[in-house]
Amino acid sequence: MMEVTGNQQHESLEGTKRQIIDVARRLFSDRSYLGVSMSDIAKRLGVTKAALYHHFAGKSDIYHSVLDDVLADLRVRLCEERHGETLDEQLHRMVKDYMGFGMREKNLVNALVVKLPPAETELNQQVASLKDELVGYFLPVIERAIEQGRLPDGTDGHLATTMLTAMMDGLILGHSFLGKPVDPDTVSNQILVFLGLSAGPSQCL
Repeated sequence: MMEVTGNQQHESLEGTKRQIIDVARRLFSDRSYLGVSMSDIAKRLGVTKAALYHHFAGKSDIYHSVLDDVLADLRVRLCEERHGETLDEQLHRMVKDYMGFGMREKNLVNALVVKLPPAETELNQQVASLKDELVGYFLPVIERAIEQGRLPDGTDGHLATTMLTAMMDGLILGHSFLGKPVDPDTVSNQILVFLGLSAGPSQCL
């Protein structure tokens, strides 16, 4: 019989945790944090709750890992640099990507807007940190727009960025809770024009 090495055991454990996170992410995205239990996750995986507790301390621990996973994906999308991309094109792409991502992830992105139960102190702190990081992705681009005269002199870049993310999150919430159809490409144009960040749809991809 082949001996199992420490590295193989570690890889097996990490593979199992990865599977749990992937399944939990789909459930949380469909049903929200409050709508999913450890039993739901175990059932979807075809394992016992005891098996889940072997890898995670509880539902909030799994959700914490899921949010980290979501942020990693979002970071890749929003921080991508494209050679020769104009400011209009970059703004349009970032808003479009965030809207599309939010519509796919639904209730996971809603966690950035809808406060979790007060008892979930660490998760609420993590969500607050995610909000700040999200603003940080858009802020340099908004500040470039201000430097180029897209917005009036004296415009607060942080406030303008917060308004942009709030508009996007509001539309994602409407799509998730009310089933309102949203086309990311069209909406990205309209948001940027409304905020004065684009000269018009014709200049966007």
